[in-house]
Amino acid sequence: MSLQLAFRSLVESWPRTVLSALGIMVASIAILLLVSIGLGVEKDIRGQVDELGANVLVAVPGRVDLQSMSFNPNMGGQSWFREEDAARLETVPGVREVATLCFAGGGIRAGEKEAYPMMIATTSNWFDMHQVSLESGRLFTDAEEDKQVAVLGSVARFELFGEEDPVGRTVQINGADFRIIGVMSSQAAESSLFSMQSFQNVAYIPYAAQRRLSPDMQIDRFMIQASPEAEPKSLVTGLESRLGERLDRQQFSVLTQEDLLGLIYKVMGILGTLVVGLTSIALLVGALGILTVMVMSVNERRKEIGVMKALGATQSDVFRQFLWESIIIGLIGVTAGLGFSLVVNWGLATFTAIKPLMTPGTVALAFGIGLGVGAAAGLIPAMRAARQDPVVSLRNE
Repeated sequence: MSLQLAFRSLVESWPRTVLSALGIMVASIAILLLVSIGLGVEKDIRGQVDELGANVLVAVPGRVDLQSMSFNPNMGGQSWFREEDAARLETVPGVREVATLCFAGGGIRAGEKEAYPMMIATTSNWFDMHQVSLESGRLFTDAEEDKQVAVLGSVARFELFGEEDPVGRTVQINGADFRIIGVMSSQAAESSLFSMQSFQNVAYIPYAAQRRLSPDMQIDRFMIQASPEAEPKSLVTGLESRLGERLDRQQFSVLTQEDLLGLIYKVMGILGTLVVGLTSIALLVGALGILTVMVMSVNERRKEIGVMKALGATQSDVFRQFLWESIIIGLIGVTAGLGFSLVVNWGLATFTAIKPLMTPGTVALAFGIGLGVGAAAGLIPAMRAARQDPVVSLRNE
């Protein structure tokens, strides 16, 4: 009965209902949009890390403190790795193979057009641990590691050649001629927020060929694939020990995929804290809006309360009716915010590189918060309404 009366009262005073629901609507929009965008970015990042391949570890030049989850600011400087370190790492039990990666930099020119993907010079065994889907052509092999050939990512391909198949064409990479032998297919990378850093949006060139053209080129990464029976985390000590035979412990780190995600999620956690702060402010404003409107409603409806009690309504009946009104206002605000957020998320996913991910848990969280805020904000007005003296209320009217 109290719920039915609450609905009727809200419908009869719909302008006040809409006004009081606006605050919760704004708060729910903030929650739904920020959380869904954060989840989408997190999924995107995990996808980029998963692209490294199964059971892959990364040796980087520079010390990464996993306890504080912070990068060494010197990691962008000189690399201490040498070619013979790859052979040294391959002797560690549990290691299947080791690929050498160098970030060659520069760009690609085809006629008058230019593209600037991530330029990676690598050994051919990188393609054994990191599966590459090809749209046309092929990957370079061991026999071609000293040849000036290239495999283009889809983004660079479209920037340089459009829909034309460039296999067999010659391009200039940092002033040197390279023949394109393969083109990767990666629609996911093109629509990804991090597509410009994706391992798909690259120009792969043979490490030996680039070393011949640039003798001073440094080695930036060793990509290490563990055997299926080996657990990557357990290999870290052995790999670090083997590199430590030549290098100081401060000059390198060996990271698992979980370590990489941990470093990224630390930044995401900081952003999450900011999100909590922003949504808390929005929720406070929404709660104050409901509280103010409901207090005004109690003052304006003294006669109604007096008549209800004169007809036999108990304090509990009055309390429940006003509390239900507050809760319904909160749910109306959340529902409106959900509809608006769905439209915005669709627009972001369709027209931008941001791919929000709205999960049932996120929706449930928003409705739970709306329900809780509505109940909390309506508690005091409901108690005031329940305690009204019917005689005094009717006499004041």
